[in-house]
Amino acid sequence: MKNETKVRRKKKAQDRLNGLFYNNQFVLVLSIVIAFVLWIVLAFNDTDHHPKNISDVPISVQLSDEAQKQGLTVYSPTKTDTVSVSITGNTLVVNQIRSSDIEVAPVSVSQITAPGDYKVALVGKNISALSNFDFYEISPSEWTIHVDRALKKSFPIKLPANMDKIDTSGYYSPGPTADAESVTISGPESEVNKIDHVSIDYSAGDTALTETKTVQAPLLLYDASGNVITPSKYVTMSISQVNVTIQVQPKKTVKVRPTFTGQPTGLQFDQDDAFTVTPDTIEIAGPKDTLSKISEVSLEAIDFSQINTTHNSFTQQISQLPAGCTNLSSGTTAQVTLKNMSQYTSKQFTVTAFTKMNVPDNMTATMVTKSLTVSVVGKESDIATLTDSNITAAVDLSNVQEAGTTNAPVSIKIGGNKTCWAYGTYQASVTLTQN
Repeated sequence: MKNETKVRRKKKAQDRLNGLFYNNQFVLVLSIVIAFVLWIVLAFNDTDHHPKNISDVPISVQLSDEAQKQGLTVYSPTKTDTVSVSITGNTLVVNQIRSSDIEVAPVSVSQITAPGDYKVALVGKNISALSNFDFYEISPSEWTIHVDRALKKSFPIKLPANMDKIDTSGYYSPGPTADAESVTISGPESEVNKIDHVSIDYSAGDTALTETKTVQAPLLLYDASGNVITPSKYVTMSISQVNVTIQVQPKKTVKVRPTFTGQPTGLQFDQDDAFTVTPDTIEIAGPKDTLSKISEVSLEAIDFSQINTTHNSFTQQISQLPAGCTNLSSGTTAQVTLKNMSQYTSKQFTVTAFTKMNVPDNMTATMVTKSLTVSVVGKESDIATLTDSNITAAVDLSNVQEAGTTNAPVSIKIGGNKTCWAYGTYQASVTLTQN
C-alpha cells in the first residue's frame, strides 16, 4: 500500500510540471527570465563597452642615455611594483590578453637628469603579438620615480666593548666576537652615505656571566651623530644579523719556570736554591679542561754559553701559552737571576782538537784555524781536573755548500767533567775543496 501511494504522488507531481509547459503565461515568464540572463552574460562579455581589468602589470622605466651615463639607477618602481590596467576591444582578443602581454611606462623620462623623485604619468604598451585592443584606464595613473646613483660600501661591525657583566673575581672575558666581521650595504648613494658605522641591537642581562654565551643580534645602522638609521626598502644588506659570542674563561695563577739549553748533564738546578724569577707567578685564563692540566709556564730558554760569573741575570719572554689561553698579567717577560755564582770561577784553555761535522758530499774540509782560546766556567775544584786535552771544538759545516775558505760555528765539548761549560760563542776558519 505504501509503495502504491508513493507512485501515485510522484505521477501527480510529474503531471503538474508537464502541465506548466502547456501554460502560456508560465512559458512567457520563463522566456523573459532566460532572455534577461543571456543579456546580462553577453553584456558583461562585451569588452567593447565593458573594459576588462588586468592586475599585476609591471612598470618599465628606461632612462635616457644621458641619465645612464651619469650613473643613475631606478630604485622606484621596483620589480615587484605593479599597476592595474583596463583594456577594451575585440572580445576574442581582449580575453586572451594577460599581464605578461602588456606593460606600463612613463609618458616621458626626459626630465630625469639627476638624483631625486619625479612624478610621471603612466601609459600602457602592448608587448604581445595581438592587436585590436585599447588601453582604457591605468590605476594608479601616476607614479613617483625615485632615481639615484648606486653605491656599495663595506662596514666593519663594531661590537660594544662591554656587553654582559663578567664575574671578574674568578673569570675573564676577552670581549665579544661575531661570526662576521663586516657587512656590505648597497643602495642609493644618498642613503648609503648617511651610514657612519654598524653595530648590533643587544641588551645585557642582569646577572654576571660565569660561562660563555652566544646570542643572535640584529644589525643596526648609525649616522655620524650616533642616531639609528632605518634603511628604506631600496637599501640591501649582505647580512642582517650576526651570532655574537661572549667568551668567558676561568682564571688561574701558575708558576713561572726558566728553561736552559746547553746545561751540563751533571749540573742540577733547584729553583729555590739556584735562581730567582721575578715575577715568579702569572695569572692566565683559558678553557677549564686546559687550565686543569697547567701548573706552570716556561720562559724562553737561557743558553749556558751566555752564563758566567759576572753575567748571570737574564730577561726572558714567557713562552707561548697553550691554545685558547691568555696571559692576564701586565708583562710578557720575567727576570731570571742565577744565585750562588760566587761558587764558580772561569779559566781559559787552548783547544787544538777539532772535529768536523756535516761536511758536504764530495768535498774535503781542512782546518785553517789550528787553535782556539776557550773560557770554561765551573766550580774551582771541577775546573782543576781539566786540561786542554779534555776540550774539543766541533765545527758545524751544515750551512756551507760551496768550495772555498769560510768561518763556521763551533760548539765546545768538555770531556771528563759533567758540571763545567764553555762561555761565549766561537768560530773557526775552514777550507772546503771539491773532491
